Amino acid sequence: MSIIDAIKNSVLEGFDTSVTTTDILLGLLTSLLAGLFILLIYKNSRKDVTPNSGFCLTLLMITAISGMIVLTITSNLALSLGMVGALSIVRFRTAIKDAVDTAFLFWAVAAGITAGAGFYLITLVGCLFIGALCIISLLLLEKAAKSYLLVVRLEETAVTDGVEGILKRENIQFKLAALTKTADYTEAVYELAFHSKHRSALEALGKLAGVKTLSLVDCRKN
Repeated sequence: MSIIDAIKNSVLEGFDTSVTTTDILLGLLTSLLAGLFILLIYKNSRKDVTPNSGFCLTLLMITAISGMIVLTITSNLALSLGMVGALSIVRFRTAIKDAVDTAFLFWAVAAGITAGAGFYLITLVGCLFIGALCIISLLLLEKAAKSYLLVVRLEETAVTDGVEGILKRENIQFKLAALTKTADYTEAVYELAFHSKHRSALEALGKLAGVKTLSLVDCRKN
């Protein structure tokens, strides 16, 4: 047997043309379960009031689609080459603004690939492990201070020293982001590292002499 024949045989041995209905159903079912688990973690990890329903559907679909593609590639050499060529010309134009969404997309693709390739245990264990990491990260982030904007409007004769004094007394990290002075009022905008335990500082600021209005704005991206 020549070297070319040996290489050809080794390549062809990597493709199993006897993909049964059971293999197909197990692969698609595993990818579907993994997609539902990823979707559950995604919806509980986002702080949006209304999660993006289109992206949620995309996560579920892309897991099953990835599994279907891998099932096809592993069963037939000609189809695998044709599908690789077809996928190479696909261009996705939608920009993903949040890096976390990109990570969830990669997770969905990886789950679909492993399920389609028949590595069901890797799919399930991997999803459980990554899901546990997400939950632990969320619990740690919940205890951390969040980025907020504090907008304080003062009377025209008042100064911001009293406001900054209260923020320092409450151990709140802050930075003056903007200061506007007019004939009627002075408006200061602070960027804060705010935590729920700092709510008493808002009450103290509201009672401060010269303060007309007080606004706390969540400036987080998610």
